[in-house]
Formats: sequence, C-alpha cells, structure tokens
Amino acid sequence: MHPILTLEARGNVMLESMRDYFKLSTGHVRNEIQKMHADLIEVLASKSVSYADLRGALVPATDKHELALIFDSQEIESSWYGEEVIGKVLRILDERVSCSVLCGDLIHKDQEFIYELLRTHLVAAREFEFVPSTLLYCVYLNNLTEKMADALHSGLAQYRPYVGCIPVTYSSLEKTYLSPILVRAFVKHRKKIIMPHEDDRPNKENVNMLGYPFEDIGYQYVSLHGSLYGVFLSYKIERPVFPGFESDIEFSLNSVSETIVPLADLRVQVEEAKLEYLKGNKAGSFSRAGLAEVSSEQLRSLIESKIADNYIYNMEHLPEHSVTKFNVMIEVGSVPDEPQTRLMASLEYSPEKGVLRVITMY
Repeated sequence: MHPILTLEARGNVMLESMRDYFKLSTGHVRNEIQKMHADLIEVLASKSVSYADLRGALVPATDKHELALIFDSQEIESSWYGEEVIGKVLRILDERVSCSVLCGDLIHKDQEFIYELLRTHLVAAREFEFVPSTLLYCVYLNNLTEKMADALHSGLAQYRPYVGCIPVTYSSLEKTYLSPILVRAFVKHRKKIIMPHEDDRPNKENVNMLGYPFEDIGYQYVSLHGSLYGVFLSYKIERPVFPGFESDIEFSLNSVSETIVPLADLRVQVEEAKLEYLKGNKAGSFSRAGLAEVSSEQLRSLIESKIADNYIYNMEHLPEHSVTKFNVMIEVGSVPDEPQTRLMASLEYSPEKGVLRVITMY
C-alpha cells in the first residue's frame, strides 16, 4: 500500500456524497478510497509521472516557501488575463521544481479588508493605486526555495500588470483569506503540467482543458479524470478547520482506517526515550523552534493544541507492523515579531488505545 500524500474532502464533496447516498460503512469507504488511489498511481505511471515524486507539490514542507503573486488585470489587454499571467510566471519559474498552482480573483465584499491586507502585507513591485479587488488576480505557488521566490518577484518586476507578492508560508490572516477563494489550476511537475479532464473521457487521453499555451513555453501537458485529480492531487492551503469542514480529516483518517475518532479526543503520547532521541538527533530543528529544553508534557500539550486545527498528510497503514500513521504540520512561534518555525510530526494513530504516539519530528 502506497502512502496517500493528501486527500481533499474540504471543498470536494464527492466522497461525502458517495458515502451518504449509498450508506457506506467506514470499511467500504476505506476500500473505495484505496481503489481510487491505486487507479491514480497507475494512471500517472502510464503518463511517466511517479506519484511519490509529487510530494513537494502536494504536502507543505518545513523548509520551503509559499507565495501569492498579485496582478492588476486592468493592465492586461486580453480579457483572458490568466493565460498571459501564467505564461509569464512559468517562463520565470525554475523548470526543476514541482509545485501546485492555484489562482483566482481577490473576491471580498469588504474592500477595506482587502485594502488593509495589501497595505500591510504586500511586497510591492511598484507604486500601486488600489482598485476594486475583483480586478486583482492572484497566482499562488508552493514548494519554493527562497531563491525561487526572489527570482519570481524580481523577474516579474518589469511586467507592468505585476503589483507585488504576499509571502504566505506561515499561518496568517491573509493565508486564511486566500485558502477558500483560490481554485486549483494545475500541478507543475518539472517540465510537465498535470490537470484534470472530464470523467467520461478515457484516461489514456491528454487534453489541455485550461487552454493555456503550455507547449509554446516548453512544457508537456497530461490530464486525467477530474474525480481522481480532485481527491488526490489538490493542494490545500492551510487554514483553521472551520465548523462544517471537519469531514476532511475524517475522510483522511478513513483512507487508512475504518475506525474514526476525532483527533481532539485522542491523547498525544510522547515517550521520554523518544523525546531524548529527538533532542539529540533533531537538535537543529528543535533549537530553531525554541524546543531544545522542552519536556514531554510540554511537547504533548503543544501538539495537542495544534493538531485539531490542521490538516493531516502522508496517511499510511503498515500491516506488517500493525501501524497506522500520518503527518501533521506543527507551527511554532506564531506570535507577532517572533520568528516562526515549522516542524513535521509523524504520529501513530491508535484509536483503540485513545492515543496518538509521536514517532518522529523534524
């Protein structure tokens, strides 16, 4: 069984609708998800794409950056401004990187909110007079090195429609705002563009549903069923888990287990021997996070305070060890004016014991 890097049931209601309509048990849901995931891996392999190699594009990384690029669509002659903007971005973006690309207009009924967001957080490329936010187009990218992010900002500086960028690596109001309004455009995997197509079209076909001139820029495009893409290849911009959206974690757990217990109801277990190992072998990460002297009780409390308000990744069941596990991002130092650090925690999911056991952190 391959690890499931990410699963989208936050905005994609297919799994929830399927479960409720057919009154499926958690065992049946798990089997269906596993079958769909196996199909995904097979389809990608037929298009010379390794699912495992998409990890950086689908799962947030502790040492990579996320960036929101902002453009004034009024400065673009064509009404299809996304085509021109994506072309500019891809020509600058490092060919070797794999990342998810999301985009959309800055929609909000409160224009004062958008004005303050830009005034406070925009790294401006030029002088900019505020316009109605629906005229502002955002392209969001993840898995960037600092050098890549700088290259995008400086490379777009001479492009008149480019207003500037908003760094969104860490939790923030602006990141939370962007999370539900942007749509997933495609996954860039090195020199390939991966996108969805209709479910009634064979997966052996490759169709450029977006219509962007990827081949003119030197990219090859491939496509697959939207149902597979939507569930397994959708990057989720991290945000608090709002009421009504708890099913995302529920289905993520269900992808590897038929016993579903809310994570908030489980006690995090940090063994003393494990903590000493982490302090010795992950000293750099723990020091940057201000956890060099942390006790097992303090670390347990920290993880518990974060885990119920986050997404989980890299879900996997290891039958030979009877272990079900997943990863969760733990962000430390989110107080204003303090440096922030991200740690990835790997936890064993043991609902029958009522615990989440810390396997490692890095």
